[in-house]
Amino acid sequence: MSKANKFHRLTGVMHILNSNSGQGISAKEIAASLQICERTAYRYLRSLRELGYPVRPSSDPEARERKYLLTPVSFTGPEALALAAASQSLLSQAGLALCQHLQSALVKMESVIRSGEDTNAYRRLKPHFTYLSEELRDYSPWQEMIATLTDCIRRSRSVTAIYDSYSSGKVTQRVLDPYHLFWGEGNLYLAAHCHIRNQVCNFRIDRFKSVKAQNNPFTRNPSFSLEDYLGPSFRVWSGTEEVSVRFLVYPPASRFFRESCYHNSQQLEELADGRIICTLNVYNSPELKSWLLSWGKQVEVLEPQALREQIKEELQAGLGRYNQQQP
Repeated sequence: MSKANKFHRLTGVMHILNSNSGQGISAKEIAASLQICERTAYRYLRSLRELGYPVRPSSDPEARERKYLLTPVSFTGPEALALAAASQSLLSQAGLALCQHLQSALVKMESVIRSGEDTNAYRRLKPHFTYLSEELRDYSPWQEMIATLTDCIRRSRSVTAIYDSYSSGKVTQRVLDPYHLFWGEGNLYLAAHCHIRNQVCNFRIDRFKSVKAQNNPFTRNPSFSLEDYLGPSFRVWSGTEEVSVRFLVYPPASRFFRESCYHNSQQLEELADGRIICTLNVYNSPELKSWLLSWGKQVEVLEPQALREQIKEELQAGLGRYNQQQP
């Protein structure tokens, strides 16, 4: 059984348990409702317990067969603290409707912390856990557009969009099949199949001029995975040309590379004088070039030769402007 099908069945079991929260329901009745065997129903009940859901047998001694209840959800202090800390990355943003829903969910969570001791511990520790994230721009002007895209992702509906492209510098109308909304480098993006280019592309939300839902549904590529799609990207720029980039890193910047991972393909080779050779397998993109240039004299590109020449030309052009007399 696929993961999606199993998740659908587990959700069905939870719905049945919630619908019978007063008197409980037997595994036999669950099996009949979902048209599965009784043994599978028991396995799903066990899976829910392993996932942390409070599924327990009914305490009714007169019941002819064991029935099961899904008791009200509660949170331990550490669980509540983990959710509150993780939520800070989204709550620090502006103009996103999701923030309002998240704030409401956190209030509900705080009301069902398991014990008074856990509640006190949560309240004492919460102010001392801070997630410092890069704040997104205020997305209030795009709230309606984001809501339209979210609904079209859910319903698998295409959209007609007017988009101001950075790469081409043109404003074009195109039909998109929206797949996924995601954040990257302080901006909100849409991954969508573009009918013009006949491939999945990234679109920055604030570059849309308009988005209109279509009535016709689309069939999502079942093999699409955002993680695989963005895997070779240095940040969010997707492409087709994957290159192996080797560059020297000089002290003291070499310490940052030893202590950090700038891409999941990063490999380091130590040299005797404190320098390192770093290798990345990524898409060749403007993001990569800008990042390498940001290190200035502390990074020297070795391969590929074409990228080395591009970096050299950029540095020489910049130096030439600094050597010009100011107006």
